[in-house]
Amino acid sequence: MYVMYLLFQWMNLSPLHWAARKREDRRPLYRRIFTNRRLDILHKTFIRSILGFILFSTSYCIVNTGIYYKFVRPLRQEERELLERELIEADRAGFTVNLK
Repeated sequence: MYVMYLLFQWMNLSPLHWAARKREDRRPLYRRIFTNRRLDILHKTFIRSILGFILFSTSYCIVNTGIYYKFVRPLRQEERELLERELIEADRAGFTVNLK
């Protein structure tokens, strides 16, 4: 009797029985994998990534613009004015370029 009970229990726990049993959940596989909670987490992660990238690129552009107007532009303008002064002095000194 005990052997029959053990055999019955073993049959109920076998992989064949688990594969053949009736599934309680009738949802398709993609609905079981992508539950509403998981979709919410995925959506939140995706939106945060997009917003983080937008924030990073905006701050990068603003910082580069500030650096350009604060440091680079004045140096280039000073170099341009120096070149113009040298050209004016060379012109007044009578320096000419003869192209043949």
